[in-house]
Amino acid sequence: MHCITCDKNKYPLCSNCSRNPYFVEKARRVLAQKNGLKSLKQLYSEKYAEIKNYNTNSFWNIKFSSPVSYANEPSVTKERIKIAASYIPKKTKRLLDIGTGVGLIEEYLGSQGKTYEIYGIDISQKSVNILKKKFKGDFRKGSVYSLPYGKNSFDVVLALEVLEHISPSKILKVLGKVNEILKPGGVFICSVPLNERMWGLTVNESSHLREYSPELLEKELIISGFRPAGKSFIYAFPDHYVLKSFIARNILTKRWDFNDLILSAKKI
Repeated sequence: MHCITCDKNKYPLCSNCSRNPYFVEKARRVLAQKNGLKSLKQLYSEKYAEIKNYNTNSFWNIKFSSPVSYANEPSVTKERIKIAASYIPKKTKRLLDIGTGVGLIEEYLGSQGKTYEIYGIDISQKSVNILKKKFKGDFRKGSVYSLPYGKNSFDVVLALEVLEHISPSKILKVLGKVNEILKPGGVFICSVPLNERMWGLTVNESSHLREYSPELLEKELIISGFRPAGKSFIYAFPDHYVLKSFIARNILTKRWDFNDLILSAKKI
């Protein structure tokens, strides 16, 4: 069998392609689409190249330096949050939000009269300070790589626009921990950007470390002990969002690619 990206006689990746993080990520997407789980799992070894990680406390403190509210967010963000909130089961009591940011979904849930017992964790101390002032809940500074929660702690775990910031060599461990802290039958709700086309970017302003496809996210969840349940796609039109989304979904169906995926999965 040949290298997935250059067709040399080495599978799944030759030594040259293994040193290019974009080739490695492409190989993951290909294997996920082919349902090659055994070979796919091999590509999460630390020996494969990864995009440089700039996700630090100071990086995100700068990102969260300006006041933000749900009402002032672009339509795509509001749509993502509404869909994610719709996936939260009615019987939910305890909810953890990983990468809480400035609490946009917490703000939305509050506006809808939801009274969950909310926990949140974020790498940014500035974010945590904002959250503690705005919301009732347990908010703390911490790393997604060492979540400080015990087994079977939560009915729902959220990770909206977070997984793309996690190094591929660590993502399966993180997802495994999420599975562990969920109660039996608990729900994991996540979202990731799609079709970013990061190849060739000279500056990685968002510090994204992954290029997800729907199949790749689903396979990572399956490997980590989840069963994908709900799935929604949205566009990122900056203006006339409702009209353009309608046209893209119903009329010019091949004109635009989706820009974001929201997915829910149940703990098996």
